Amino acid sequence: MEGIMYLIWHKLLERNFDRNPTKSESEVLDYLEDNFRQIPNYTVVKIARESFTSQATINRTCKLLGCSGFSEVKYHISADVKMMKRSSKGASIINLDIVEKIDIDSSKELVRHIKNNKRRLLLFGLGASYVSAQYLGRQLMYLGIPTVIVSERQMLSKFEGYSLLVISSSGSTQRCLQMIKDAKKSHMKILSITKKDSPVMKKSDISFYHEVSVDKQDGLSKEQQLHIILMVNQVVSTLN
Repeated sequence: MEGIMYLIWHKLLERNFDRNPTKSESEVLDYLEDNFRQIPNYTVVKIARESFTSQATINRTCKLLGCSGFSEVKYHISADVKMMKRSSKGASIINLDIVEKIDIDSSKELVRHIKNNKRRLLLFGLGASYVSAQYLGRQLMYLGIPTVIVSERQMLSKFEGYSLLVISSSGSTQRCLQMIKDAKKSHMKILSITKKDSPVMKKSDISFYHEVSVDKQDGLSKEQQLHIILMVNQVVSTLN
């Protein structure tokens, strides 16, 4: 379980960015920190007004935090807040119900492969897993590991010999399985962040897996994606 961190909260506390924030960006960071639990309910307009900054400044600040924009920051803060609420109840539900169902040891081989193949990595995910793939791609870029997010099977033929990392919570989505099938035709190594013993895991060469119960009909909810967010952050934290 060591190494798993809050996605945004720790970044706000540590302020360890690639460049120094401007004065206005620091004001946005302070506002996000001071109002952290309420941010998922706030609009970018409200934050700009109350922090005496602009929407453009907020967007730049979101990029400092490793996100594409305010919507993604809200998404990850929502996950952080959910974890905080569970911890505050004293039951350590996040540790018992989710983290213990993530096989952290299985991440080691995946991380090792990414380190050894830094310039030949494709990412694929659907729905909320696509958001996680985008987040992972940006974090890897900050670590000097360029990636390409693929969305169509036809793109695979242009990257023969690359590795394909599939992010799939259920591990049984047909489109993911078809993507894997086509990737193997292009002689790709298949990596995955997915459910244990799922079809995706069985077709993968290397898999970082979980045993969390997944409701495919509710795949877009934060509750159903929290374990994937934690797993992606585990990979990033280990690589860093």
